[in-house]
Amino acid sequence: MSPSVSSPLGGLGDNLFTPVMKLRGQTFDDVSGQLVQDEERMQGDVSLSVYSEYLDAAGGYGAVVSLLFGLILWQALTVGSDLWLNVWTGTVATESPQQFLAQTWYYLSIYAALAFLAVFATVIQSLIVYSSCMKASRALFEHMTDALVAAPMSFFDTTPVGRILNRYTNDIGTIDVSIPFQVTFIASSTFVTVCSVATAVYMTSYIGLVVLPLLYVFVLTGRFYVKPARELERVNKITKSPLLNLISEAIEGVLVIRAFGDNQLRRFQRLHFRNVDATNESMFAKEVVTTWFVLRIQFMSAMVLMVVSVALVFLRSQLTPGLVGLALNYIFSSLSILEYLIPSYAQFETLMVGPERVAEYCRIQPEPPRVISGAVAHDWPTNGDIAFTNMAFRYKVNDPLVLQDVTVHIQSGEKVGIVGRTGAGKSSLTMALFRINELARGSIHIDGVDISRVGVKTLRSSIAIIPQTPVLFKGTLRNYLDPFDEFVDADLWGCLQKVRLADRIAAVEGKLDSPVEENGENFSVGERQMLCMARALLRQARIVVMDEATAAIDHETDQNLQRVISTEFAASTVLTIAHRLDTVLDADRILVFDQGRLAQCDTPAALIGAGVGIFFELCHEGGYLDKVVNSQPLE
Repeated sequence: MSPSVSSPLGGLGDNLFTPVMKLRGQTFDDVSGQLVQDEERMQGDVSLSVYSEYLDAAGGYGAVVSLLFGLILWQALTVGSDLWLNVWTGTVATESPQQFLAQTWYYLSIYAALAFLAVFATVIQSLIVYSSCMKASRALFEHMTDALVAAPMSFFDTTPVGRILNRYTNDIGTIDVSIPFQVTFIASSTFVTVCSVATAVYMTSYIGLVVLPLLYVFVLTGRFYVKPARELERVNKITKSPLLNLISEAIEGVLVIRAFGDNQLRRFQRLHFRNVDATNESMFAKEVVTTWFVLRIQFMSAMVLMVVSVALVFLRSQLTPGLVGLALNYIFSSLSILEYLIPSYAQFETLMVGPERVAEYCRIQPEPPRVISGAVAHDWPTNGDIAFTNMAFRYKVNDPLVLQDVTVHIQSGEKVGIVGRTGAGKSSLTMALFRINELARGSIHIDGVDISRVGVKTLRSSIAIIPQTPVLFKGTLRNYLDPFDEFVDADLWGCLQKVRLADRIAAVEGKLDSPVEENGENFSVGERQMLCMARALLRQARIVVMDEATAAIDHETDQNLQRVISTEFAASTVLTIAHRLDTVLDADRILVFDQGRLAQCDTPAALIGAGVGIFFELCHEGGYLDKVVNSQPLE
């Protein structure tokens, strides 16, 4: 909500909040504009579908009927106890003091029984509300988690971590705590107010009908208030996402921030101040709007009280003192409740922004099916034959193609090097192979099977990858190598022996059950990559992808890696993406990419022998020409 001349916020933010320059988001490219998309904010009323989804998650109409029964029982017992108290006090004027005292136990016992049953009904009502709301919270949490787990990688490329954390903390917190309290208060207060006002109107005869127009004004004021309050709640929730995201990024990169000195520290402080100010602006505006509303509600409450009081004065000859006291008690209690009830209705709608935002993530378009029954045999692929046919690939819909018209057939067991300058499309080929995004056109076949007809879990589990920066999750070494407990210890030790890590692991306390720190911090970069290699060996993958895996390791580890590839993966198809050309000079073929197209495809010797071309230029720039000529003489 932007301050305007007519609003109470006009010009206030200039002096109250820290002036900070607005920063633009990360740029992705000239066409798509931004990598991280702006968070979408709903407009207008919360959709009825959100209420319907929340009600279904809470137990449907069965929960509503149970709640209504509990409320009616509670209110009937409460009103009954009040009326019984009125009957009891009325006996003072009709009976002698001795008779009144003699009947005290009779009236008191019935009144106590009604009060006890009313308390019991209150407990039942609260249990119904909280059990239903917790059921809804659990269901929405699980649906959102399932949707995020099944979300495509493109979603996480454009969604900051702080935005997801905001859903799990702020919005789920609202559903867990705030909504149950609000539902309990609104349900009970509505019944109390309706019964109290109806009783007061009945006692004051037709004069009490004057209250109805005032109640209508109450409703109009509440409807006028709820619109800005709801939008401010949405703004408040959105402003918390960049706040949480910056905190998360600062914690992860605190060493880098400190390494760049005080300038970067102050820069992150300014960014944090900007995010805090943005959050405080929306909270302050919401408090101002709420204060405006409460002031008007209190004024109208005084008007209602005046009307009822005047009516009771005019009807004093027709009412007993007990009924007058009961009517005044009801009207006082209902007005105090009404003062909070209408804001509570408005607050409830603003709180429903939480389920609305969670439901938004529940509707994330999922990845293709993880497993398609009967699509391939359980041991697929058996050969590792890969065929790209007129393949085109892009990261997002309507973005430029990063790969186009790629047609190549990689034979089973072939060792293929993939090279090219930065941005040529080398790593994009891997993303297409793993179906991180769907192809724009064309097809990829593995052992004659179109991978678009294979479940993504089946496809990805059948291909091993050794990334440039291996990711090791916190746990045990056994869990990392064999997360699904499919192999015996002898198999695990055999793979560790092949990558020459068996002695290193045997010397550690716990051996295979030794801990792995977050991101594998207790292993060197080379050891992490050899563990990735061991995992690939354990699975006996027929297709192995090495995405620039030798760019950050020492010469000895590099030689060990090449030895394992040449011996243990002799029958497997190996795709090696590398900037260091010496790692692919012994490959059977080289695929050279340029601006997303397959520019060259031949043996290293043939590409060098041509004397021209991208691969020849790369080898010339890196000083690899003599090595290629000497190791593979031209015929």
